[in-house]
Amino acid sequence: MAEEKYCDLHIHTIFSDGLYTPEEAVRKAKELNFSAIAIADHDAVSGIERAEKEGEKIGMEVIPACEFSCLMKNKDVHILAYFLDYKNEKLNDFLKKVQNKRIERAEKIIGNLREQGIKIELKRVLEVAKNGAVGRPHIAQVLLEEGYVQTIEEAFMKFIGYHCPAYVPKMEISPEEALKIIKDFKGISILAHPVAYDFSEIIFPLIKMGIMGIEVYHPDHNEENTKYFLEIAQKYGLLITGGSDCHGGRKGKLFLGEIKLPYFHLSKLKDKKKEVFGDI
Repeated sequence: MAEEKYCDLHIHTIFSDGLYTPEEAVRKAKELNFSAIAIADHDAVSGIERAEKEGEKIGMEVIPACEFSCLMKNKDVHILAYFLDYKNEKLNDFLKKVQNKRIERAEKIIGNLREQGIKIELKRVLEVAKNGAVGRPHIAQVLLEEGYVQTIEEAFMKFIGYHCPAYVPKMEISPEEALKIIKDFKGISILAHPVAYDFSEIIFPLIKMGIMGIEVYHPDHNEENTKYFLEIAQKYGLLITGGSDCHGGRKGKLFLGEIKLPYFHLSKLKDKKKEVFGDI
């Protein structure tokens, strides 16, 4: 009997707010005996090709993905896109625009912090981001470096989390726009970490909009959550995915290895890709 294969379909790298290089993420997953991983950086696809090359070297399947940040009813909603045509020039132009808006947002957050007597520099935040998609975790890292907080979590709780004085919303991409972009570039759309969202306000409307699947397995989900989202997936005919949402330890814990998604779920993603777009 063949040994069962596992995958992790939600991993971040230095090209957004992760700490691993694409190559390190691939090698670490190989050490943990995964057969496939997806590189799913926030609003960025720049790390995928490097991961794919490393995967070819050591025998690890790498799935191209991206985690789109959307605004829905004043809530930050994340939609994963798998098998995107990530080399498409128009897609990269759009993501570049999003990343520029992320820098503008970081400038505004830093300005708000300065009004509270907290002085950090955008230059240092960009250095921490290492040319990746700039996000609040990079600002939190600089706040930690400068001694304004003791932990990353404290930075979010006191200064840059939702409803905090320095918080600034992201570029307003609606879920409708994100789903259209994902479809236009031949991707499979999946709602990330659904435990973060209300069913009637967020999840059900997204199902009606045509989202293709839901991330049932995630470190933030307890057994009851997982069962609930599995039932939703089955009721509405949604694809099932899962992943560690690994940021390389930035959140104080690695997470990679905690979620081992059976490979047949990835096979179903591939089948859907072929069914809808005629290729992988």
